Amino acid sequence: MEQIQGTHRMVRRETLRGSVLTLLGGVFWGLAGVFGQYIFENKEISAKWLVSVRLVIAGLLLLSTVFARQKKEAFAIWKNRRDVVQLLLFGLFGMAFCQLTYYMAVEASNAGTATVLQYTAPVMIMIYLALRNRKMPQKIEIAALVLALAGTFLLATHGNPTSLSMSTFALTVGLLSAVAMVLYNLLPGKLMDKYGTFCVVGWGMLTGGIFLCAIIKPWHVEGIWDWQTVTCMAVVIVVGTVLSFGTYMEGVRLIGASRASLFASVEPLTATLATVLFLHVAFGIMDFAGFVCIIAAVILLALPKKKTESR
Repeated sequence: MEQIQGTHRMVRRETLRGSVLTLLGGVFWGLAGVFGQYIFENKEISAKWLVSVRLVIAGLLLLSTVFARQKKEAFAIWKNRRDVVQLLLFGLFGMAFCQLTYYMAVEASNAGTATVLQYTAPVMIMIYLALRNRKMPQKIEIAALVLALAGTFLLATHGNPTSLSMSTFALTVGLLSAVAMVLYNLLPGKLMDKYGTFCVVGWGMLTGGIFLCAIIKPWHVEGIWDWQTVTCMAVVIVVGTVLSFGTYMEGVRLIGASRASLFASVEPLTATLATVLFLHVAFGIMDFAGFVCIIAAVILLALPKKKTESR
């Protein structure tokens, strides 16, 4: 009996630890967008320059942790031609495109709005899977779709369909970042199972960053550089990449992907609250209504499905 109780206590501790780590991962991701916004607004650094530098440095940091544990196996992914092609597609369209459109949306609007718009991605994935499998979405998925559409409408128009409350560019790149997030989730396929998440994400960041560097040429340094700029860059690169992935993936290991995705929805909440508190961006009632609709849609899709329902 005592052994069973001890096992239950250990499971509860592991569940609590996994939940906290997953929440931290979401918070770290949310803060990265806010610190990026601060750089754009105050340090004369563009989203394109930031993303190209961030991807290369973050990729090298992640790969250094992989190499420390796996040694030469960290390069195994480059030995299979098909996996190399898949990795390059992931690096370009899943990683570089995703990061670039997100930070361009932050630059054109704010971190809270950009993050919430990107969180329409799970609804897009749901639609894609329904079309691919030729199955009608479940009722809960249809409800999530309606909520996501309503939330996007409220954010874009504030309830007035004859005018936009944000620039067309901000809305476009915000929704493109959601499309890119779909590609980010679908393009790796089974690469992460085969080589490990950190390995695939690290190589994806590095290859995507190198591609962007060839176009953007970040060695032409932009901006005003002082201790604030360095601190913000460190948060965006280290906290928003290495620590966020590390804590989130450990949380997934402890509590499972579906429960972890529920806690990860703290990311848009973090981005929104930090934008209000630290950057003094004023959101209206319609903005918050849109945020609530989209976050509710994500939570609905993350809830466990009943086994009796067809997938």
